[in-house]
Amino acid sequence: MDATSRLVETTLFTLCLFLLVVFLTLASFLCTHFRSHRNSPQVANARNTGTNEVGLDESTLHSFSKVLYGQSKLKKSSSTSTCCSICLMEYKEADILQLMPDCGHLFHLHCINSWLRLHPTCPICRNLPVPIPGAIAPVNQVPLLATQV
Repeated sequence: MDATSRLVETTLFTLCLFLLVVFLTLASFLCTHFRSHRNSPQVANARNTGTNEVGLDESTLHSFSKVLYGQSKLKKSSSTSTCCSICLMEYKEADILQLMPDCGHLFHLHCINSWLRLHPTCPICRNLPVPIPGAIAPVNQVPLLATQV
């Protein structure tokens, strides 16, 4: 190789390396900028008021059954677990648990109420504890239409 071709290769390599560094720096800046913008309180409030998923209201939350963990252990039901599936903390004898209608799953009262204010479904089985007006039923809950033969 002569000196001219070596100089061209070195120049191209340096230019490509420079462009790669500029691209990675720009990509990093944009990702960081959009991530911090997405987590800003204004965007979070707008996301919470959106129509994607609406939680349950306070009167519905108060209507669900509540039990003392010590009492639920005595019943020995199959859905009684030893820890909350939301916070992963073990239940204590004096903990007040909320019983989900239909599925019977148990959670700490404050954990499940926080969850249900944002999501209308059970965090374990995703069943709707109450009918939501305008909600689309999951496929396994949609009644099948009779087919004509």
